[in-house]
Amino acid sequence: MTGESRARILEFLKRHGAASVADLSHGLGLTPVTIRHHLESLLADDLVEEPTARRRPGPGRPEMAYRLSPSADSYLPRNYGELCACLVGVLDGEPGSAVGSALAVAGASLGRSQAQSVGVGLGDRRRALLAILEPRGYLPFWETSEGAPYLVLTSCPYLEVARMAPGICQFDQGLIESVLGVGVRLEASIAEHDRACRFRPLEAGV
Repeated sequence: MTGESRARILEFLKRHGAASVADLSHGLGLTPVTIRHHLESLLADDLVEEPTARRRPGPGRPEMAYRLSPSADSYLPRNYGELCACLVGVLDGEPGSAVGSALAVAGASLGRSQAQSVGVGLGDRRRALLAILEPRGYLPFWETSEGAPYLVLTSCPYLEVARMAPGICQFDQGLIESVLGVGVRLEASIAEHDRACRFRPLEAGV
């Protein structure tokens, strides 16, 4: 509930530009004490600026108004997934589209930029790949099945896009191949409603 209330305060301030404790209490249905508590927390996190005095309509003392700080933008709702899916879908439908190959090139470029200091050994490349994928939300691990190694990605960080435009998986393939230094084959895909994405290296010993 605390996180939800904070988010509602941020959205209210974004809509209205500035608001007092009374404005927020009335608009959100929360007590002034609760509003003040959350505002103190938001101030400490640099998501809200220090309040400034503003005149009330009619007589009376000025009231303190709160505004969002620039840091709050990253906490407001985003819809990158749908935007990317629409763009990829439209571009992929164009005659002679090269979207798939462009995504593979983009993934390979990212892989090379992240693995410039990776050693040439098998273990080095495998560990480096996990280190690149983990902070990006793929939740990866290596497993062996019937004597063959598989890279397993248990999460898709852009699932909405992949479900609408599965060709974007070529980005992952390009990234993985550039780090491992060999081709890989996608044998299962979260975008196709499999439990996880499974990539099998095409060269023995990887």
